[in-house]
Amino acid sequence: MASVITSIFRSPAARPASSPFKPPAAVGSTDRFQPGNPKPTSILPTEKPSEPSPPGPSSLGVTSSTSAALAALGLPSAALYTAVYNLLSDGPTGAKQLEQLLEQGKLNAGTLENLNLLTREPRAEGLDGALLTRETVAILSAPDQNVWQAKRFTCGATNLERQWAENPESFTALVAGLSSPEGKSQLPGGFTLERAPGSLPDDHSGRTHTDRLIQSSIMATAGAGRGAYDVATDRFSQDQDGGLKIAEIAGMTALFQNQPQVVVAYDSKSAKATQELLGKLQPGESFQTAMTNWEGRDHMLLLQGTEDGAVRYFDPAGPSEHKLLLGDFLWKTQYLVLPEALANRVTFQPESVHSLAQPK
Repeated sequence: MASVITSIFRSPAARPASSPFKPPAAVGSTDRFQPGNPKPTSILPTEKPSEPSPPGPSSLGVTSSTSAALAALGLPSAALYTAVYNLLSDGPTGAKQLEQLLEQGKLNAGTLENLNLLTREPRAEGLDGALLTRETVAILSAPDQNVWQAKRFTCGATNLERQWAENPESFTALVAGLSSPEGKSQLPGGFTLERAPGSLPDDHSGRTHTDRLIQSSIMATAGAGRGAYDVATDRFSQDQDGGLKIAEIAGMTALFQNQPQVVVAYDSKSAKATQELLGKLQPGESFQTAMTNWEGRDHMLLLQGTEDGAVRYFDPAGPSEHKLLLGDFLWKTQYLVLPEALANRVTFQPESVHSLAQPK
């Protein structure tokens, strides 16, 4: 894995004796973040639709805002948009999702080209480009509802996927690369993420093909030090416990975001700085938190902000936006995985800093 993780861990204040969480200081530690139970209500297609019948030009740009956004793209990009729209138009939601992305300013030439690559160029054996396009557009239009770990130990990887969906051009490039015959996608920082062996067949987890490809590739790369990752069993060859450790999640986040990540142990020494930091979060900023005894298990969540004394968060085991009173949320928090620039907005005591992960 092309990241450097410096461990500077000092044990945080003791948690209740019933807490199953243990610090991830060495291989073999038990901090594995586990799968959830409920299958979400999704707006993704449940089966492959039949081949679409392209709509006529009058069916595009049905609103003035759509027409204006389409014109702003320019003729080449508008043609790409039309091609994707035609593909999605036979389903109940796909074309509308694409229109919403256009009106929200989330489609540019690069994103549209990547979406067209999914159907214009060959995909890896067993993958259908049209279906991947539908899944990808659904994720971009409503990521909180359409990114899901299913009953897998991939919560940290799923949160990364959810964060990545905030950048449509990079996300569509990732899907196009991992689903290509070569199975490789170069991240903005230069690191090449490779498709996990065994991730092409449906693993019957209930995840979309897009979820499976991205999450499995993250798992295989982040946990490479524990041997080969088996997609079917969701385990590593040299470590049969499931899930990623906190340092592995930080290392992979550093590669995805191309910036250093600081792991902070949430304890009495870091509580004040953490709450100060939450008050300084800007719209759209998010970071992962490691939770202990979260509905009876250790788990990773994606903290998305605070309002009215509550934390807003994404739960990869039960997609949608959730809220919990700030005090209740922090009581179960063990670690924060923070971009270094975000961590530097406040002053954390050195003894609360677990490790630093640098992209390489």
